[in-house]
Amino acid sequence: MKPILARTVFGLSLIVCFGLMFSGCGSAPTADISATKKALTAVQTDDVRADAPESLKAAEDELSKALAAVQAEDGKFFLSRDYGKASETLKSAKSLADKARADAETNRVNVKADAEAALAELPPLIDEAKRTLAKAPRGKDTRADLEAMQGDLKLAEEALNEANQAMTQAKYMDALTKANSAKEKASAVVEQVNKAMAKARGRR
Repeated sequence: MKPILARTVFGLSLIVCFGLMFSGCGSAPTADISATKKALTAVQTDDVRADAPESLKAAEDELSKALAAVQAEDGKFFLSRDYGKASETLKSAKSLADKARADAETNRVNVKADAEAALAELPPLIDEAKRTLAKAPRGKDTRADLEAMQGDLKLAEEALNEANQAMTQAKYMDALTKANSAKEKASAVVEQVNKAMAKARGRR
């Protein structure tokens, strides 16, 4: 009976050892990979790319890192594979994809508000630039400067029209960019004319 008992114990020991070894290796997290890719694809839209580019890139980079970890484990001897770290990185990538969507929604609301505020300031600013430009000193030495400022003012008005059009199309980031461009040009005209007028007064 003793030899039989010894063999039984030995067999059980082998089973336990192999069980421990296989529990450490596992199999590739194919379901997690599929779910994470699906979640990321869902947020790889033009809106998210425009409104939360950094958040989206973070999710894409995390997925690439996870896939690289899976590939590294695939290349190992099957008894030594451990996809634990890869699975955690996949979960992180999915969370970042969800964050990118949330960030895009939040940023979109904020950008829309900023664009609306910028557009509200532009008409009186452009009117001020026109009035100020009408008072600018005239002369041979100022002709080129006046033409340049008139050109800038025209560009500001065009940018304002384009910003309003972008708002109607819900392209809030474009609207904000064009509104800021118009504000910059109109403000520059006012500043340049005021400097020219101050310089002219100093000559008297």
